[in-house]
Amino acid sequence: MRNVSVSRAQQVSALDSVKGGLIVSCQVPDGTPIDTPAFIAAQALTVIQAGAVGIRAQGIANVAAIGKVTDKPILGLVKRYSDNSPIYITPSVQDVLELEAAGATIIAVDATERLRLGGVTFEKFLNQVRAETNIPILADVDTVEAAIVAEALGCEAVATTLSGYTEKPAPPLPNIKLVEKLVKRVKIPVVAEGGFSRPEHVTQAFDAGAWTVCIGTAITNPFLLTKNFLEAIN
Repeated sequence: MRNVSVSRAQQVSALDSVKGGLIVSCQVPDGTPIDTPAFIAAQALTVIQAGAVGIRAQGIANVAAIGKVTDKPILGLVKRYSDNSPIYITPSVQDVLELEAAGATIIAVDATERLRLGGVTFEKFLNQVRAETNIPILADVDTVEAAIVAEALGCEAVATTLSGYTEKPAPPLPNIKLVEKLVKRVKIPVVAEGGFSRPEHVTQAFDAGAWTVCIGTAITNPFLLTKNFLEAIN
């Protein structure tokens, strides 16, 4: 194993520190003026000052910039799109290693049943990751079945991130029912994420047993929020 610096106690501590709190996803649309590591880091520091317990962030440079301004947990990921695979959330082992080197505390990966480039299954991908590092893995899933597999393979937590974003049937977001089902079927922490845009959604998620709730667009995407308001008046 390449990196043995992350002890089991450190893994547990990282997850314990976000329990019952709010994680904010600091991601902005590509090509906008705020799409810079400096802005993302300032955004992260701002929501932490407001009380966020952790940050979810996309991109190596952004994760590194956030790590310089806070010691709060960083849920890191890389979005990489390909015409040859539907997997875009941290699709490769190299992505995981670079995120770890940049300062990610936990790494989010696509843990659905879909195949990575070359027909690589999630199980094979995770085995390759574990041969290199023991950093905590957050499994972004779309179904209960995917979450059960992720837990069996040793992922430290699961998130409802991909509900409604794959071919699997799903109700309108936020998918509180999936949160409820995951809490009943897996023993690892369940992160409620995806479409949580109002305070009552957060309350519902915690009532359903979520370990923590992650909110993105409703807080950190002024471009899309502005578009939504404009659509309402046009």
